[in-house]
Amino acid sequence: MKNKGKTEQQPEQPTACGLSRRDFLKMTATTGGAAAILGGMGGFSRLLQAQAQNEGANTIPLHDPANQIYTVCMQCNTGCGIKVKLLNGVAAKIDGNTYNPWTLWPHLPYETPVSEMGGVEGALCPKGQSGLQSAYDPYRIVSVLKRKPGTKRGEGQWESIAFDQAISEVVEGGDLFGEGYVEGFRDLYALSDPDIAKQMSDFVNKIWAEKDPAKKQTLVGEFKTTFADHLDVMIDADHPDLGPKNNQFAFIWGRLKNGRGDLFKRFVNDSFGSITVTPLGTPPFAKARSTLRARP
Repeated sequence: MKNKGKTEQQPEQPTACGLSRRDFLKMTATTGGAAAILGGMGGFSRLLQAQAQNEGANTIPLHDPANQIYTVCMQCNTGCGIKVKLLNGVAAKIDGNTYNPWTLWPHLPYETPVSEMGGVEGALCPKGQSGLQSAYDPYRIVSVLKRKPGTKRGEGQWESIAFDQAISEVVEGGDLFGEGYVEGFRDLYALSDPDIAKQMSDFVNKIWAEKDPAKKQTLVGEFKTTFADHLDVMIDADHPDLGPKNNQFAFIWGRLKNGRGDLFKRFVNDSFGSITVTPLGTPPFAKARSTLRARP
């Protein structure tokens, strides 16, 4: 309501401004929209981050490429590329690897020098960033543990042994727990001749193809006669379907993707000669029909 005798004063625009309020609002909206669009572009974002890195490289230790390690996250099956940042030799932060398309898209060209990427980060989920907790968990097993000799399974009695000792015991076997001789990998790698393996495999397949129990038993006898000089490599000569002792080496996993699974199968099946490589939950001898794989 206006007071009588007085006129309403209008705000005065400075004569030197030359810009109306309407034009100012239009310009602000246009500038903000352009910034939002450019900010969503990977190249523009990286330029801003690289500029920030160059400006603060001397003040932010975690941005120093010399304090960063490029590796792979193992917190889940995906295996994203990560960049671990160190502070005084201790992992202090984990971010995504900028060269990895899973953590930055479009990812940086692989020829981009690492020295220029100190302050440029890829994305990483909370589980990946929690890798710090896994690395420094006070209960993390960081040495080889062996059941104490003289104790029983399930008693939870362990002792730490050197890694070289563990390798030696696994390979050579011996009286490892005070319970008598335990076979090692050297004992289980019994059948190593690919020609004999192929011949045994063909004979065992013939035994399995025979449906008549009496004839099947006759074939087992022929098998023992034919391979009399090599029966020591078998788990049980009277049951050649169990295959060679090599099958007693079982590689059983719980969480493993096909990329690594193919590698392990190549080692267990084709190199060591055991058919017992299977995910956890599958009976390890469900397919123990002894193909007696011939290794190259």
